[in-house]
Amino acid sequence: MDIQLLKTEINTQLQNKETLDTLLITTFKGLAPETAKRAMLEAMMRGFEFKDFLQKNIYAVPFAGNYSLVTSVDYARKVGMRSGVVGKSAPTYEEKDGKIISCTITVKRKIGEYVGDYSATVFFDEYNTGRNQWVSKPRTMIAKVAEMHALRMACPEELSQAYVEEEHAQDLAQVELKEEKKEVVVNESKVKLEATTSLEELGKVWADLPAESKTALKELKNELKKKYENHKV
Repeated sequence: MDIQLLKTEINTQLQNKETLDTLLITTFKGLAPETAKRAMLEAMMRGFEFKDFLQKNIYAVPFAGNYSLVTSVDYARKVGMRSGVVGKSAPTYEEKDGKIISCTITVKRKIGEYVGDYSATVFFDEYNTGRNQWVSKPRTMIAKVAEMHALRMACPEELSQAYVEEEHAQDLAQVELKEEKKEVVVNESKVKLEATTSLEELGKVWADLPAESKTALKELKNELKKKYENHKV
């Protein structure tokens, strides 16, 4: 595999700024351009093509300061069908006091004349974020996780490195929560900066701001500094 050729193909495909911008708000939402390119390269090294990014057969999500490649469950189903998966069971749920405990799904794969059953049981608490669709559609969400586990068991050669976003749900929720808190801090810092009335006051407020606010509000700080310096003239 020629990595340089893959890099060249990625750069060629992304020469159109509109294509890159579209990918950054869909397939690679939340990632910086260079990080998105690294994700593309890794995916192509696994055998994916550029069209798979456009079709969102594979995409990347922010994870632990970097990214994690994930596939859609629909894509995993297509791979499974090409590899002999001939059906799956309806999800069965274990519940207690009205709460979901676990979900089990069985996938059937035909190899020659043999049809094997591959069952996976996953536990709700290990994936539930208590947010968004995990609240409104809990059975649907945990069933996706169970099905993906079963598909990996049935087709390890094709899907051993394939994961769906729901499997990273709790980690991604922590990322989202961190971003939300960061936004609150930055907004509070912005209010403090805009409330200053002199160059001296601006300097004191700026010195006490957290690093994340200074990064986000550097342009505002420079505008205010210029404003106060002009007033002194």
